[in-house]
Parts: sequence; structure tokens; C-alpha cells
Amino acid sequence: MSQSDRGAVWFVIGVGGAVALGVALTPLRTIVTASNLAFVFMALTIVVAEMGGRAPGLATALVSALSLNFFLTEPYLSLEIHKPGDVGAFLALAACGLIAAAFGKRRVRATEQVSRSRGDLDVLGRTAAGLAARVSIEEVLEDLRRFFGLGGLVLRRADERLIAAAPPSQAALPPPSTQVDPSTLVAVNTRVHTLGRTGFRFPQGGGRLPLQGREPLLLDMWEGNTEGLTLDERRALAVAALMIALAEPASRT
Repeated sequence: MSQSDRGAVWFVIGVGGAVALGVALTPLRTIVTASNLAFVFMALTIVVAEMGGRAPGLATALVSALSLNFFLTEPYLSLEIHKPGDVGAFLALAACGLIAAAFGKRRVRATEQVSRSRGDLDVLGRTAAGLAARVSIEEVLEDLRRFFGLGGLVLRRADERLIAAAPPSQAALPPPSTQVDPSTLVAVNTRVHTLGRTGFRFPQGGGRLPLQGREPLLLDMWEGNTEGLTLDERRALAVAALMIALAEPASRT
């Protein structure tokens, strides 16, 4: 399940659970103060923020505060609050819920970073194993293209002779005119870079990466979406390109 799908599931759980808690706790509203009942909503918000991230956590915090107000504070079934203590419980629940949601965002980000790092290591391992096993360079390029969400990869010799392309139709496109930095894969000799949701995007029209291995090579790259690549992903792709350049010539035939 993707992170967006997981977030949507926990959004529904959090919002629905906050309303359900308000209904379920109504028999206790004349016995237990609203400030004590707020702890139940707080526990729900923490769980949702931890598992679903910021957006579900924020929604749960806000709906929990409204549910506490609507079902459990006088006058009942109204958003008005008459007792000063209930006002404090409402505000405290809303504030603590927002704090829990913020920390939930940090956890989700950390989890995503760990997952991406593992993926980068996996694709580098597959690239090394494929080159060592002498699989076709087209397969290696296609694996990299799919993993990094690229529109195409074309490997050429310094004299522009084609070695391999993924997909094959990409070889018919004009070579990119923009050279990219070997370490960061951002365009050189320019101060203007396009930023996507996750990182810098490739130059419009693609980017060309010169490679120095057993012989000079050129790796042309085109982006496949507007999300961009993180710095770690760019470094992993650059390392994979260097692996290809250093591979035995027989692996590129």
C-alpha cells in the first residue's frame, strides 16, 4: 500500500473514529468531566498521527475537538460551550492533537526516507549484479528507468554511436543539449532549476551526463514525471551510471 493510500485509510479511521467516540461516550458525560474524556480522543489522535501522518492526524485532532464539544459538553448537541472548564478541555484537546499530528508527520518522513534509501541500495545491487552477469545493457537501463520514474535513458559512445536505449523508441529523440553535473545531475552552467514535489527536475528536453570509464560514454536522461528526484536518488542514479561506464565492454554489446 502506498503512502497516499495509507494516509487516506487513516484519514477515514481518524475522522470516523472521532465521531464514533463522541457517540459512544455520551452515557458518561454526566458522570465524567469533559477534560477526562478528552484523553480518549487524544489517544486516538496520537495513533492516527503516528500511523497515517500529518493530514489524517490534523483532521482527527479537529474532529475530535468538535466531537467532544458537540456530544460531551453542555449544551449537548450544540457547538456552544458554557462552562469555563469545558472551554479549557476543548482548547487543550485541539492544541495537543495538532502537536501529535506534527510529530506524526516527522515519523512518516523518516519512514519514507528509510524506504527510499533501501530502494536506492537495492537498485544499485541489481545494477552491479546485472553487469557482473553480463545481462543486456538494455535490461539494466530499463530497470533504472522504471525505478527512478524516468521517461527514457539512452547510452551512447562519445562519437554519438548508439549503445542501448530504454525504451528503444527513445533513441529516435534528439540528444539533450544540456549537460548535467556528475554528482547531483542538475544542469550545469545555469542558475535556474525547476523544483518538483520531491526534488530538482531534469532540464526541459533532457540532460546529458558524460561518463569516463573504459571509454568515454554519454548517458542521456529524460524525466518521466514532474515530481523530481531527491538528492539521494540522484546520487544513486549517478553511481549506477558510473557502474555502467566501468563495466566490461562485452556487457555493453
